[in-house]
Amino acid sequence: MKITLARIPIGTTAGVNSFLRSCIMVPMTKHEIKLPSGDIVAYWEHHADKKPTIILVHGFTGSHEGFQYLVPLLTDFHLIIPDLPGFGVSPLPHDRLTLHGLGELLVDFVETINLPEKPHLLGHSMGSLVVSEAARQHSSAFAKKLILISPVPAPIGWVDERRPGAIFGQLYYKASHRLPIVGKHIATSSKLTRFSTRLIMTAKDADLRRVIHGHHLNNLNFISSISWYSRLHSEINRTGISRYKAALRQFNVLLVGGDRDNVTPLRLQRQAAKKIGAKLVSIPGVGHLAHYEKPTELAQAIVRFLR
Repeated sequence: MKITLARIPIGTTAGVNSFLRSCIMVPMTKHEIKLPSGDIVAYWEHHADKKPTIILVHGFTGSHEGFQYLVPLLTDFHLIIPDLPGFGVSPLPHDRLTLHGLGELLVDFVETINLPEKPHLLGHSMGSLVVSEAARQHSSAFAKKLILISPVPAPIGWVDERRPGAIFGQLYYKASHRLPIVGKHIATSSKLTRFSTRLIMTAKDADLRRVIHGHHLNNLNFISSISWYSRLHSEINRTGISRYKAALRQFNVLLVGGDRDNVTPLRLQRQAAKKIGAKLVSIPGVGHLAHYEKPTELAQAIVRFLR
């Protein structure tokens, strides 16, 4: 398989604007499919005539839109990008849905779309846990190469650099859920969203920063259940890919992390990689949002691994 990957010149404002326009123009097809459970999943398909297939799974509060900057860089792959149930435009089946349930729905989704060959799975952040859960439940449904971008490495401990962020997030979701009058305003606060995005964003270019803020603000329009978000956020903090050691050791796993990631720190990703027997690639100068800020470097790592 011969794959070429052009480098997108995003070091200047003109380069950023050109790259963003090219992403908007990428042809895509939106689908909706009903699973055997009756649940509806919306998904977007790119480069349908190519092989192999990669299913890209977004992170917490995200949607398929988070991967749009990878799409024009992975034109030699068939890409399928769902909105997980409860995120984006895919409806939440019930607010008792857990990581186990999301993994189960991902397995059902892959079996229902009935691909001619087993797909590779790629997950970002929380998506790494959903992918790991799906791989644990039905390892034979997927190709033997998994890609986990900025994965959640391990449960947050009492002495852990991630604990302040976890406490802030939990207070945010609990306040949004429990305060009867102002809760909704907290949940959809653009100021709080901008503040939290600034904490994890490393891009210096003003245009790119503005676009990332815009994506995160747009996600506020698709909050399905703030009480469910609160419980799922807590479960994510109690989980990590290291908990899936037995399942992930059946696969050839690539971890990709930014060396400035303060959400899933590279030090902890190294520990997780060692535990599950994975290869780790570090992208310099970026944090948790490599799929926005360093898509070329991320795409190159994906291509090298799958080639």
